[in-house]
Amino acid sequence: MRKTVSAPGAKSPARAALTGGVALGDQVILSGQMAYDPEYDGIPPDMDAAAQTRAIMEKIGALLASEGLDHGDIVKVTIFLTDIGDLRAMNEVYSSYVREPYPARSTVGVTFLAVPNGRVEIEALAIRS
Repeated sequence: MRKTVSAPGAKSPARAALTGGVALGDQVILSGQMAYDPEYDGIPPDMDAAAQTRAIMEKIGALLASEGLDHGDIVKVTIFLTDIGDLRAMNEVYSSYVREPYPARSTVGVTFLAVPNGRVEIEALAIRS
């Protein structure tokens, strides 16, 4: 049975027709997470790639925790960057949240993301052990 995954600190824009993720059997499939700030109703323009990555990884952690999982249960991530020059800053923060064996990962450069000022978006797949 499919179940919606949500957590207090992992809000998405109310106008978006999406959920934080879906739990299905042993899988937890997370939507692309961005550093959306509900109090700002967007992403503050002064938030750099490192700060956005930190906020995203915290949201991912909260969503996984709502299912009894953590970053160590992630098996695959896809990371979208609007400026590939942010790769090093994003990777330094991202690397502080994951551990060996590292998840499979794709990193993709894109022209823009759905939320203005977004520099980083991360989607993840976690498996219950």
